[in-house]
Amino acid sequence: MSRLQKFVEQGGYGERTGRTAYAFNASNLPEATKGLDWRPIAGFSPADEVLEDPNLKQVFEAALKHGYALVTPA
Repeated sequence: MSRLQKFVEQGGYGERTGRTAYAFNASNLPEATKGLDWRPIAGFSPADEVLEDPNLKQVFEAALKHGYALVTPA
């Protein structure tokens, strides 16, 4: 798939670390935390998310440059 995708780090029982990754291909993602994996978010629209949070533009630019961008909770 050649469009930007959103992934969340999640375990088999729904547990989450809060890490979110944006990538054009799942093979570009960093290694997930032990016991968790990266789950794609269906229906993700980069345009809609940038309209809601303009700061994501920088994150998406990083994904273009490096193959993926990782957002961790503050």
